[in-house]
Amino acid sequence: MDKIFLRFVALLNPILKKTGVDTDQLQIILKTKLLIDERRPKATFAAKRNATPKNPGKVQNPIFISIMTIVLGFILSIFLFLGKATPYVAQTLYFIAFMVMMSITLISDFTSVLVDPRDQFILLPRPVNDRTVAVARILHISIYITRLALLQGIGGIIVIGFIDGPWAAPLFFIQILEATFLSIFTVNIIYLVLMRFVSPQKFKDIISYFQIGFSVLIFATYYLLPKLINVSALADISLLSHWWAYVIPPVWIAALNELLLHPGRADVITAVLAVIGLVMPVIGLWLVAKVLAPGFNRRLSIIATSDGNSNSAANIKKAGKFSLIDKIGSIITSDPVENAGFNITRKLAARTREFKLKVYPSFAYVPIYFLYFTLNGSNGTSVSQRIGKMQTGHSYVFLIYLCTFILMTVLSNVSMSSKYKSAWVYYALPVDQPGKILSGMYKAIITLYFLPYCLVIGITSVFIWGPQTINDSIVAFLFCTIYGMIVAIFTVKGLPFSKPVIAKQGGGKFITSMLMLAFIAAVGFGHYYIMQWEMVIWIAIIPLLFINWIMFYYYKRQTWDNIEFVDV
Repeated sequence: MDKIFLRFVALLNPILKKTGVDTDQLQIILKTKLLIDERRPKATFAAKRNATPKNPGKVQNPIFISIMTIVLGFILSIFLFLGKATPYVAQTLYFIAFMVMMSITLISDFTSVLVDPRDQFILLPRPVNDRTVAVARILHISIYITRLALLQGIGGIIVIGFIDGPWAAPLFFIQILEATFLSIFTVNIIYLVLMRFVSPQKFKDIISYFQIGFSVLIFATYYLLPKLINVSALADISLLSHWWAYVIPPVWIAALNELLLHPGRADVITAVLAVIGLVMPVIGLWLVAKVLAPGFNRRLSIIATSDGNSNSAANIKKAGKFSLIDKIGSIITSDPVENAGFNITRKLAARTREFKLKVYPSFAYVPIYFLYFTLNGSNGTSVSQRIGKMQTGHSYVFLIYLCTFILMTVLSNVSMSSKYKSAWVYYALPVDQPGKILSGMYKAIITLYFLPYCLVIGITSVFIWGPQTINDSIVAFLFCTIYGMIVAIFTVKGLPFSKPVIAKQGGGKFITSMLMLAFIAAVGFGHYYIMQWEMVIWIAIIPLLFINWIMFYYYKRQTWDNIEFVDV
């Protein structure tokens, strides 16, 4: 397979030479990279390492991953069944979903490959120009993405063969390649433009937020789009009657099928769009090699030496200014050790990209889950009717208790870090009561993440359902903090960012997690039952505050015997 890809790249040599790429060096670099990949453990981009002390090198089975990718392709091919009425719209919907999946894979798994500065130590001392290095990286990524695209496109090829006949299958294969290369060059052009105009630190931050945004977009599309849009009504849309359709790449790709297999419906505009779809990948390759690649090596070197945590003059100047968070921390954590736990947690959480990638999407998942369940009404009712029914009910209690998902996500990740070996400092300091560090950590989580989010949810509830939600919001918040304290006591056994990332948890912790989820579910249903008595809700606030204080007092007294140690 690698030889086939290398021969295909060789067909592009006349174009690449005109852009200044050394094609001989390009072939050697690509061949070497592919050879190195073959010698690594067979963990593809979709195979996440289960980093456990007992199995540090364990990876998921690539065959299983390939099967799941093919299954996903068959799920996407459902859009093609609309093609009996309007194949143009059907294929556009299919390739929108296809290109989004390709783009997410590129952003989440291959960003590190594009901006990996390690091979610069080998290539930089040699006479290899920027264009050759940049194109080699993009083509290296393209080979792996093309493999994934072919697996994901098998379902569509089979389905389109049944719908449009056997000649549609090879044409659809070309369309899949077209969609793949358009996705690759679009994402990489955006990356190279960002590398040219923003600082290395901002580039890393922007990529992180891209990953977060795409994960939220896919999650929302999966859960909410079927509830908000009648897919069968899309068959009646005249796509080319809208101006925005002309700038959407999936429309260009679908135009090729319309032009060759349905020429009776095609016109000049369809032919032009089909040609644009075929030409744009070549233009993208030229743009990368000729315009954006110069200076690529220098920018990679800058990114390699920038970790975002250096004491630059700007950071020192910023540190001397008044900080509201520092002031809040000093008020709620009077003990110096506890204050240290507060500051370590909030600073590392703000700087650690792995933490942000795992935690930040959960802030969007809560309203998405809520809308999914509330809009999942009976058949025959419109979306507006279901929204009106939601506003007249008491579903806001369910929304508030869903916020425990955020609290559990933060607590599950706050002790994990890929750089956990730096945690030796905890054990080197003369701290006789690590519970103070844990209490500072918990206060940082509640103060900086959970409380602001609950305030936003509470204000939104008052705006939609009225002021009668205030006491319910307060009681639900206190119950959620009790639940969070239970989670912290029984499952969070490590100090902030002091443990390696472990993909699987033990059976005992899993059972404990299920019991805690059952507890908060029972509390939520109990709250929903007694909320008709307003005075009972107001009175319940006092004992809940006392329970929170008792549990926090116990949590603060944790000893070293309660802490899980990791060899650092």
